[in-house]
Amino acid sequence: MGRKVEKSKSDNATALVKAAVSLVPIAGGAVASLIGDYVPTATQRRVDESLQLLSDRLAAIEGRIDPALVNADEFSELFKSSYLTIIRTHCDEKTDAAISIIVNILLGDGDSEKLTFNELDHFSRVVDTLSLGAFQVLAVAYRVAKSEKIADIETQSHGIVFGSLSQQMPEYEPSFLMGLVGELSSANLLHLPGAPSIRTAGYANYPVELTPIGVRFVERIMHSGR
Repeated sequence: MGRKVEKSKSDNATALVKAAVSLVPIAGGAVASLIGDYVPTATQRRVDESLQLLSDRLAAIEGRIDPALVNADEFSELFKSSYLTIIRTHCDEKTDAAISIIVNILLGDGDSEKLTFNELDHFSRVVDTLSLGAFQVLAVAYRVAKSEKIADIETQSHGIVFGSLSQQMPEYEPSFLMGLVGELSSANLLHLPGAPSIRTAGYANYPVELTPIGVRFVERIMHSGR
């Protein structure tokens, strides 16, 4: 029933877009036709590719999976959330992260990489709402912190400076980059302790902390830094 409702909503949204585009003189009808042809096909292709990736991931760690968990309500909840993310995005980083959540909930009890349901539930919403730029910034922040070889990076917040991110991502104007850091801060993947008493240009000396939950998100959901 849920899938039929979701499909109905998707169909209605596409129909509305097509109707609006059709009102544009000359090119509108052609564009509307392309939307009708492309959107369902592209979505189905994304779903097919994602299911294949999920199958490959599960096959690679077959011995660590508990098949009985497929029948659990917690798996059903996370699968639905992750599936909706997959069909809504064209971003490979988001798709990969959504699949990682599905895989993690199926890990057997006692597996060192298994996260709690509540943390995975939080991450599923984070994956759906974060922008692609925020994903990229978090990966860079992790690499900067890791390059300093801090032994306790997985258990304690580790401070870096905003200028380090700017140097690694020169294509992002500082105020836009700070906006992406703010996205990550709202999910506590990064933490902004506050503005320094003496500020340098472009937020360069602003402190930014990579949090323990941010490290877990990068390593177990984004699978970066392995």
